[in-house]
Amino acid sequence: MIRDAERDVTFEGATGPLRGRLRSPTGAGWGALVLSHGRHETMDGRLITTLAQRAADLGLWALRFNFAFVETGSAPSGGHADEIADLREAIGFARATCGVAAIYVAGRGLGAWASVAAASDELAAGAILLGLSYTGQPERRMALQRLEDFEIPTLVVVGFESDRVDLPLLRELIDTMTSVNLEVVAGADHRLEDAAGRPMTE
Repeated sequence: MIRDAERDVTFEGATGPLRGRLRSPTGAGWGALVLSHGRHETMDGRLITTLAQRAADLGLWALRFNFAFVETGSAPSGGHADEIADLREAIGFARATCGVAAIYVAGRGLGAWASVAAASDELAAGAILLGLSYTGQPERRMALQRLEDFEIPTLVVVGFESDRVDLPLLRELIDTMTSVNLEVVAGADHRLEDAAGRPMTE
């Protein structure tokens, strides 16, 4: 494969073609990271873009893509079924295109919950869940427990200032798990941005 620093790609999603950008790794690629955005974001958001660059610096192919609802200007699907299916297709595309076995997933907000489902279905090597909304919902608790059941190494990153997460409840849940770890970013909101709107990616 001829490597460009980053190139536009298209692949089939659940309901039609999806647009993405594939960044080549620095040196020999040993795995791939598939990144998905939140409900009110796109693949060009600063957090997702920065993480793609850092993943490439670590030797990972980095694929970021837009969910279908971004292209159509519509709302996400009920229960995020289409978004989960889109992410599964993105994982398959990354696996076939990059020629690597180890596929990691990362997502923010809606993309994080899609990552939870896709990670266990597609047997991802690991998952990074950014800016989760969690207030003890039973279905979301069971989704996180599924990652533990499949022993998928997972890092959950939330902002200390987030108004969409019950931090004590999330800590209580994750403390019972061995495959899932929690990182709380001081001064960050639910988008993992500081008060000035800058993504906190350090």
